[in-house]
Amino acid sequence: LLQPWPLLFYFIFDHPHLFYLIWAGVMLILIPVTARWHGKRFCTWVCGCGGLAETVGDRWRHNAPKGRKSIAWEFMNWIVFGWAVLALILFFALPAVGIHLVKSYSSLVDFWLIAVLPVAAYPLFGGKIWCRYWCPLAKYIEIFSKWFGKLKISSNDKCITCGECSRYCQVGIDVMNFAKNQQDFSNKNTSCIHCGICVAVCPMDVLKFGDQK
Repeated sequence: LLQPWPLLFYFIFDHPHLFYLIWAGVMLILIPVTARWHGKRFCTWVCGCGGLAETVGDRWRHNAPKGRKSIAWEFMNWIVFGWAVLALILFFALPAVGIHLVKSYSSLVDFWLIAVLPVAAYPLFGGKIWCRYWCPLAKYIEIFSKWFGKLKISSNDKCITCGECSRYCQVGIDVMNFAKNQQDFSNKNTSCIHCGICVAVCPMDVLKFGDQK
């Protein structure tokens, strides 16, 4: 009663079976369910890296790389995602090999690709470099959101092609092109993180969130 177990953070680490059960529930149930209804909102509204980008990196959001070449480079998070999956599998199947992959992942990804390079690059490439190009969790969520996600951003016929929506987008989406053609966009055709900034900055209230049929 003095130390209720749900409030003890390290309780689950002292009980591996409980940790694996909770971890599996989050990865196999919670994330797919939330991705269906909320897309990649986690990346902006929950994730600490996304929160840092939305605060410290916000003043440079207009520097986010745009265009087809910048989109083509998004393949890099498939590499990091594959590395994470392989390290996880080998950690359980061949621990002697897997532990080295985990350590190298921790050194390169957890330190350099999360803590150092993206933050240092805020003034050059905006705040979402990690989220857009390297984050394996963002790619994992995107897989489900693209497969059966319901969240989309739609537009009406009032677009004046001012370009504010595209300028503010931190993941380099040409939002104005969708808006002026009254086309919906979601994770089925973009890497949108559903932050809502394009909806908020539009002076004509052209854009809005909605559900896909």
